[in-house]
Amino acid sequence: MAEYKVDRVDSPEAAARELLQKIYKGRVQLPIDVWGIAKKLKIKAFRGKFKDEENVSGVLYKKEKDSSFTAVINSEEIEVRQRFTLAHEIGHYIHKYQDLPSEQEAGKVEYCNELSSRGIDSEENWANRFAAALLMPMDEINKEWASGKLYEEIAQDFNVSRAALGNRLDELGL
Repeated sequence: MAEYKVDRVDSPEAAARELLQKIYKGRVQLPIDVWGIAKKLKIKAFRGKFKDEENVSGVLYKKEKDSSFTAVINSEEIEVRQRFTLAHEIGHYIHKYQDLPSEQEAGKVEYCNELSSRGIDSEENWANRFAAALLMPMDEINKEWASGKLYEEIAQDFNVSRAALGNRLDELGL
């Protein structure tokens, strides 16, 4: 994981940019392979159903000492939501857990749910902004926007929802 350690965690935008640079070496390909990024970070990511939890999009946890982190993404949600949720969970990992010694348990489960979508909690807001920057890198968004592509085409190129794209464009002032 050391080769993908992110140093710039002061800003979600900077953290996502640094991670993409380390993984793609300046040659970003769309859509961003968020499942591949999780694998490179040694996060076990898979889809599953949440029987007892309402409105949960995903969780990130580390169950035992010397184990990897696991991200479970709600398989009943649409693909673009699953991708954003996994990017959100990667954001939690980068921001809070990447430096956690392997022999230590995380001690907390991170949920991606309705509360995290509202942007009230600062940690959830950081993870949401990281997810947007990871899936829709600023430079790539600027290129696509300047090319005159239709809104729907841009959302398809990034494999994100129209809502996520709209939020990102607003955040970037486009």
